[in-house]
Amino acid sequence: MKLGITILYALVLPYIGLMLMVILGMLRTRQAERRSDLPSVTVVLPAHNEEVRLKQTLLSLSRQEYAGEVEFVIVDDRSTDSTASIIRALARQDARFRLVSVTEPGRRFSPKVNAVNHGIRASLGEVIVTTDADCEYPPGWIGEMVAHFTEGVVMVVGYVETTRAWRAPGRLQMFETSDWLSLMLTSRSLTRFGMKFASSANNQAYLRSAFEQAGGFGAPGRAPSGDEDLLTQRLGRLDGAKIVFASTPASRVLTRPVGSLPQLLNQRRRWVSRYHHLMHYEPAFLASIALLGFQSIALSAALLVLPFFPAAAPWVLGLLALKLTVEMTGKSIGTGQFGRRDLWWLPSLGWALMHPFFIAAMVIMSFARPGDWAGGNEGYRSRYYRRLAQQFLRRLRPRASRTVDAHRP
Repeated sequence: MKLGITILYALVLPYIGLMLMVILGMLRTRQAERRSDLPSVTVVLPAHNEEVRLKQTLLSLSRQEYAGEVEFVIVDDRSTDSTASIIRALARQDARFRLVSVTEPGRRFSPKVNAVNHGIRASLGEVIVTTDADCEYPPGWIGEMVAHFTEGVVMVVGYVETTRAWRAPGRLQMFETSDWLSLMLTSRSLTRFGMKFASSANNQAYLRSAFEQAGGFGAPGRAPSGDEDLLTQRLGRLDGAKIVFASTPASRVLTRPVGSLPQLLNQRRRWVSRYHHLMHYEPAFLASIALLGFQSIALSAALLVLPFFPAAAPWVLGLLALKLTVEMTGKSIGTGQFGRRDLWWLPSLGWALMHPFFIAAMVIMSFARPGDWAGGNEGYRSRYYRRLAQQFLRRLRPRASRTVDAHRP
């Protein structure tokens, strides 16, 4: 039992330390400068069989009030429903909208990233903004994101939230919204400390020049998904690059909540699965993700077996109380800063109590049934390991040639 308690504390206390760091980040001042000119902007939105949600999203985009040059590149990725027709209909009414069609899956990128890449290559905006087909936007969204591109800034990470928009939230939606808030608070704090780790594809913007300088998607190797976290970390490695977080009300994007618990579990299982591909992520980022997963599993297991080891109750429950105190303190500050007091107290407490079990389940599910991060027709893993084998063989050939030359008369 002593060994188990030691392991539990060794995992949970560092996590609490990270949460204290997040709280300190909430109290740091954000950048005060704002960009005043109006660069050209391209908004790229990938869509695959989105006829149910797309029209509302495009109408929200059409209400943007950006005074500079802007184009909305909507990428139809091999849809079999009326997605393309919806895009064409709006493009006839609003010249800012343009349809780009993907007819074949990409061999290098996952389908979604392949669609975004097509949109980027078919556009010209100095600033690239990406989003998804299940979102809504305040009228000043583009202008507010652009205003954060002061000198040295190559990427703006935008705030994403759920509920408020489509229906009165139930318990599942409140948990999901509270979880999104925790993700956004963590991302903002880490960004304020100069850690360029994570973003959300629902709401992010980056300079085209920086994107090209970094080599586009998958620059360090054939990525499993080319997702937003990988791109954030690649852009952050550019010389002198700064990444900032936009959380002002005008920069926030609303994303539609999932419809059921199985959908939420499946979504988050896919998210966790991408972190199995260790070779592409920053070590410090992976360490924090691993710490979150392992401490969740350890704490959940300790709570479940506690009835069989009552002598451990003071140690386990005391640690849980400390963890809850830190998380609730952070949620109190965060809900106030973001104007989401509807998420304070019972929603935040419910999230804090369920979060370790939720994360532990996602980690276990991600290994039992990994998410499909296939890059087009060919699976990522088989392609990656074949490439490693080819590189190994290429290194062997010169050695073999030198050996033969050395034995020649």
